[in-house]
This record gives sequence, C-alpha cells and structure tokens, in this order.
Amino acid sequence: MGRGVEMTSGGKCVRFLMFAVNFIIWVSSIAILVLGIWTVVDRPYLESLLGNDMYMTAAYILIATGCIIFFISFLGCFGALKEVKCMLLTYFIVVLLLFIILLIGGILGYVFKDKASTSVKNTMIRTMRDYGTDKFEKVTKAWDETQQAMQCCAIEKQDEWMNYNDGFSMGGVKIPKTCCKKDSDGNLQECQSSPNEDNSYTDGCYKKAVEFVEQHAVVIGGVAIAVALIMVLGLALSIILFKLI
Repeated sequence: MGRGVEMTSGGKCVRFLMFAVNFIIWVSSIAILVLGIWTVVDRPYLESLLGNDMYMTAAYILIATGCIIFFISFLGCFGALKEVKCMLLTYFIVVLLLFIILLIGGILGYVFKDKASTSVKNTMIRTMRDYGTDKFEKVTKAWDETQQAMQCCAIEKQDEWMNYNDGFSMGGVKIPKTCCKKDSDGNLQECQSSPNEDNSYTDGCYKKAVEFVEQHAVVIGGVAIAVALIMVLGLALSIILFKLI
C-alpha cells in the first residue's frame, strides 16, 4: 500500500527534515495569504489609477497559492511521518506547480515595480480628464480617496486640475474638495476657490502613489521568491524520501 519498511538513521533524518521544511512552508503559507489580502485591501482605490492589472494579479496569485500551500503542506508532513509513497508523489507534483506559480507571482511583482512610474503617471493624466463625470464615477471615487488618504492633490501640483479638467475653470473652483485639509473637528476646509498651503494639500499624488506601489511590489516579489526557494528544498527532500521508502 505504498508504506515503507523500517528506515535507517539517514532515512529518519530525511523524514524529520521533510517534516520540518513542510512546517516552515505551512507557516510561510499563512504569511503569503496575509500579504496577499493586505495588498488587495490596503489602498484598494489605487487600482483605478495604476494603469496596469499586473500589480493586483500578483496579489491574487499570492492569495490563491497561499490557500493551496496551507493544505498541501499537511499532505507533505503526513506523507513523511507515515511514509506513504503516493502522498509524497502527489505532494511533489502539486508543490512543483505551486513553485512555478509563486515564481511567476514574484516576477510579476518586480516587473510591475519597474513599470509603475510610467503607467501610473499616464493613467493619472488620462483619468484626471474624466474626474467628476457620471460616466466615470469609479475614477472620481479613486481620485477622492487617494487624495484624502495620501494627503496629496493632482499629479505633481494643484494647477494640473485646471489644466487637465476644464470643469474646474467654471464657477471659480480650482481643485476638488478632497484636496482640502481637514480642520480640528475632522471636517474638510473650504479651499476650492483659493487653495493654499494652510487649507489644502500641495504635494502631488504621483510620487506618493509610485512609492507605495513600489514598496508593496518589492515585498510581494521578495516573499514569493523566498517561499519558492524553500519549496525547492521540500521538493528535493520528497524525492529523496520517496526513493528511500
């Protein structure tokens, strides 16, 4: 039934290492799952301003992979302890596939990091023209939440709202309400007609958004590749243990 005979001390050592590595992989799967959820939940409004699905795709890959690894690591531990060859073979095949997926997720994170600067700026310029229109309600919400959460206004300077959106040239309104700072009571100040450093945010959103995305991309890529390397050890040990049984 695929059960092995009594092992030598060397075989027992491999079995112990297999169990230990899979325990580390199990812990890592929790970290991957938390990281993926954190990436999706934290600053979700930025997705409309990124101009590329690669960043969020990498996060979703981490979530899905983390869930699968969480359960498959138990299979590796059980197969090592009980010396069941069919479990070890199944473990090897699944982990090999997950290893490839994790590498792809990690590479996507790093690739997007390099492209973030250009794609974010181009998308911001394009979406700024659509701000405030009923057809692009999602874009308006993304800009509003970004400006308030990151305490910024426009792309690089406030005047861009007048340059890219003709609607702000009417009625004396120069910037969106969400560029205004909050008062001591937590209410937005009136700054749309005469914005200044005291009542509105003067830093552009472009630099802050790029820094945020790049930091997340480095974390996503680093964790994914690190766990993938740990899984290589699990693959090697599963093959060794399979032959020893």
